[in-house]
Amino acid sequence: MPDGWVTVAVRERVEALMVQGLLAAAGLPVRLVGEALWNIYGFHSGPMGQVQIQVPAEAAGQARDILAARFQGEAAHDR
Repeated sequence: MPDGWVTVAVRERVEALMVQGLLAAAGLPVRLVGEALWNIYGFHSGPMGQVQIQVPAEAAGQARDILAARFQGEAAHDR
């Protein structure tokens, strides 16, 4: 990725904002990509309602570890 940011998760807007707060609380820089579509068009769910949660490439491993620890039981629960 040319600017050094990588996507560590893709979530609907509200959950993306919570994940952003979780990662920021751990001291990681975070940006959301695609949130503008929600603000402009009001998409809430589905592919157009998805927001990419990005961190600098060097922080991706730490971010994924934080997310795995926080959401570890949810993937099995959603099946």
